[in-house]
Amino acid sequence: MPDSPFAGERLIAGIEGGRAPFTVNFTANQDNYPQPVITTGAEGIWITTPAITFKASRAYRITVKGLLAPTATGSEGQVRVRKGALGGQLLFDSFRMTVPATGNYAFLFGNIITNSTGAAITAPIVGTVARSSGTANFTVNGSAVSPSYLHVEDVGPASDFNGSTSLS
Repeated sequence: MPDSPFAGERLIAGIEGGRAPFTVNFTANQDNYPQPVITTGAEGIWITTPAITFKASRAYRITVKGLLAPTATGSEGQVRVRKGALGGQLLFDSFRMTVPATGNYAFLFGNIITNSTGAAITAPIVGTVARSSGTANFTVNGSAVSPSYLHVEDVGPASDFNGSTSLS
Protein backbone atom coordinates (compact mmCIF):
# COMPACT_ATOMS: atom_id res chain seq x y z
CA MET A 1 0.00 0.00 0.00
CA PRO A 2 1.46 3.41 -0.88
CA ASP A 3 2.24 5.89 1.85
CA SER A 4 -0.60 8.35 2.57
CA PRO A 5 0.05 12.09 2.22
CA PHE A 6 -0.26 14.35 5.23
CA ALA A 7 -3.12 16.90 5.30
CA GLY A 8 -2.23 19.91 3.15
CA GLU A 9 0.72 18.16 1.52
CA ARG A 10 1.24 18.63 -2.22
CA LEU A 11 2.08 15.55 -4.24
CA ILE A 12 4.13 15.54 -7.42
CA ALA A 13 3.59 12.71 -9.88
CA GLY A 14 6.32 10.09 -9.59
CA ILE A 15 7.65 11.38 -6.28
CA GLU A 16 4.93 10.58 -3.74
CA GLY A 17 5.99 6.90 -3.56
CA GLY A 18 9.48 7.96 -2.50
CA ARG A 19 8.62 9.41 0.93
CA ALA A 20 9.58 6.56 3.26
CA PRO A 21 12.03 5.68 4.65
CA PHE A 22 13.24 8.84 6.31
CA THR A 23 15.34 9.42 9.41
CA VAL A 24 13.48 10.23 12.61
CA ASN A 25 16.56 10.14 14.84
CA PHE A 26 20.25 9.31 14.49
CA THR A 27 22.28 9.14 17.71
CA ALA A 28 25.97 8.25 17.43
CA ASN A 29 28.90 7.67 19.79
CA GLN A 30 32.43 8.35 18.58
CA ASP A 31 34.00 7.11 21.80
CA ASN A 32 34.27 3.80 23.57
CA TYR A 33 31.41 3.39 26.00
CA PRO A 34 32.79 1.76 29.16
CA GLN A 35 30.36 -0.82 30.45
CA PRO A 36 30.10 -1.08 34.22
CA VAL A 37 30.88 -4.43 35.82
CA ILE A 38 27.90 -6.69 35.21
CA THR A 39 27.08 -10.20 36.29
CA THR A 40 25.66 -12.87 34.00
CA GLY A 41 22.15 -11.83 33.03
CA ALA A 42 22.65 -8.17 33.97
CA GLU A 43 22.33 -5.40 31.41
CA GLY A 44 23.78 -1.89 30.94
CA ILE A 45 22.95 1.07 28.67
CA TRP A 46 25.50 2.09 26.03
CA ILE A 47 23.45 4.62 24.02
CA THR A 48 20.30 6.70 24.56
CA THR A 49 18.34 8.77 22.04
CA PRO A 50 16.42 11.90 22.93
CA ALA A 51 12.64 11.44 23.23
CA ILE A 52 11.19 10.32 19.89
CA THR A 53 7.52 10.62 18.88
CA PHE A 54 6.28 7.44 17.20
CA LYS A 55 3.17 8.40 15.24
CA ALA A 56 0.07 6.22 15.34
CA SER A 57 -0.28 3.67 12.53
CA ARG A 58 3.35 4.03 11.41
CA ALA A 59 6.21 1.53 11.16
CA TYR A 60 9.80 2.26 12.16
CA ARG A 61 13.12 0.53 11.43
CA ILE A 62 15.57 0.56 14.32
CA THR A 63 19.21 -0.14 13.44
CA VAL A 64 22.11 -0.48 15.90
CA LYS A 65 25.79 -0.68 14.98
CA GLY A 66 28.90 -1.00 17.08
CA LEU A 67 31.92 -3.02 18.06
CA LEU A 68 31.40 -5.25 21.09
CA ALA A 69 34.71 -5.52 22.92
CA PRO A 70 35.23 -7.90 25.87
CA THR A 71 37.73 -7.98 28.71
CA ALA A 72 37.88 -11.80 28.61
CA THR A 73 37.55 -14.47 25.92
CA GLY A 74 34.89 -17.16 25.71
CA SER A 75 32.13 -14.92 27.03
CA GLU A 76 28.79 -14.31 25.34
CA GLY A 77 27.12 -10.93 25.00
CA GLN A 78 23.78 -9.73 23.66
CA VAL A 79 22.76 -6.37 22.20
CA ARG A 80 19.24 -5.19 23.02
CA VAL A 81 17.06 -2.19 22.24
CA ARG A 82 14.45 -1.01 24.73
CA LYS A 83 11.79 1.68 24.93
CA GLY A 84 12.33 4.32 27.59
CA ALA A 85 14.98 2.95 29.92
CA LEU A 86 16.78 -0.11 31.21
CA GLY A 87 14.02 -2.63 31.94
CA GLY A 88 11.63 -0.90 29.48
CA GLN A 89 9.73 -2.68 26.71
CA LEU A 90 12.09 -4.97 24.78
CA LEU A 91 12.05 -4.02 21.08
CA PHE A 92 15.00 -6.10 19.91
CA ASP A 93 17.20 -8.84 21.36
CA SER A 94 20.18 -10.18 19.40
CA PHE A 95 21.32 -13.74 19.36
CA ARG A 96 24.12 -14.47 21.79
CA MET A 97 27.46 -13.39 20.37
CA THR A 98 30.40 -15.55 21.43
CA VAL A 99 33.46 -13.35 21.58
CA PRO A 100 36.39 -14.87 19.67
CA ALA A 101 39.61 -15.89 21.42
CA THR A 102 41.27 -12.72 20.15
CA GLY A 103 39.44 -9.65 19.02
CA ASN A 104 36.02 -8.09 19.05
CA TYR A 105 32.58 -8.63 17.53
CA ALA A 106 31.31 -6.07 15.02
CA PHE A 107 27.53 -5.91 14.89
CA LEU A 108 24.81 -4.33 12.76
CA PHE A 109 21.29 -5.34 13.77
CA GLY A 110 17.86 -4.08 12.85
CA ASN A 111 14.19 -4.62 13.59
CA ILE A 112 10.85 -3.22 12.47
CA ILE A 113 8.49 -1.89 15.14
CA THR A 114 4.97 -0.57 14.64
CA ASN A 115 2.77 1.80 16.59
CA SER A 116 -0.72 0.34 16.23
CA THR A 117 -2.09 1.85 19.46
CA GLY A 118 -4.13 4.59 17.77
CA ALA A 119 -2.17 7.35 19.53
CA ALA A 120 1.33 8.78 19.29
CA ILE A 121 3.90 7.37 21.73
CA THR A 122 6.82 9.53 22.86
CA ALA A 123 9.83 7.93 24.52
CA PRO A 124 13.61 7.69 24.21
CA ILE A 125 15.13 4.48 22.85
CA VAL A 126 18.09 2.88 24.61
CA GLY A 127 20.68 0.43 23.35
CA THR A 128 21.92 -2.01 25.96
CA VAL A 129 24.45 -4.81 26.22
CA ALA A 130 24.13 -7.85 28.46
CA ARG A 131 26.50 -10.64 29.41
CA SER A 132 24.85 -14.00 28.77
CA SER A 133 27.71 -16.16 30.02
CA GLY A 134 31.37 -15.99 30.97
CA THR A 135 33.34 -13.42 32.92
CA ALA A 136 33.92 -10.56 30.47
CA ASN A 137 32.88 -6.98 30.91
CA PHE A 138 31.98 -5.31 27.61
CA THR A 139 32.44 -1.95 25.94
CA VAL A 140 30.66 -0.86 22.78
CA ASN A 141 33.28 0.95 20.77
CA GLY A 142 33.07 3.66 18.14
CA SER A 143 35.33 6.23 16.52
CA ALA A 144 35.11 9.35 14.38
CA VAL A 145 35.28 7.31 11.18
CA SER A 146 33.22 4.36 12.43
CA PRO A 147 30.79 5.53 15.11
CA SER A 148 28.54 3.21 17.05
CA TYR A 149 24.95 4.33 16.56
CA LEU A 150 21.23 3.87 17.02
CA HIS A 151 19.21 4.92 13.95
CA VAL A 152 15.40 5.21 13.81
CA GLU A 153 13.64 5.55 10.44
CA ASP A 154 9.97 5.90 9.51
CA VAL A 155 9.43 3.18 6.90
CA GLY A 156 5.74 3.63 6.11
CA PRO A 157 2.28 2.54 7.18
CA ALA A 158 2.13 -0.03 10.01
CA SER A 159 -0.32 -2.07 7.91
CA ASP A 160 2.55 -2.93 5.53
CA PHE A 161 4.49 -4.72 8.27
CA ASN A 162 2.29 -7.49 9.65
CA GLY A 163 4.05 -9.60 12.26
CA SER A 164 6.46 -6.87 13.32
CA THR A 165 7.21 -5.94 16.95
CA SER A 166 4.39 -3.83 18.43
CA LEU A 167 5.31 -0.69 20.36
CA SER A 168 3.20 -0.18 23.47
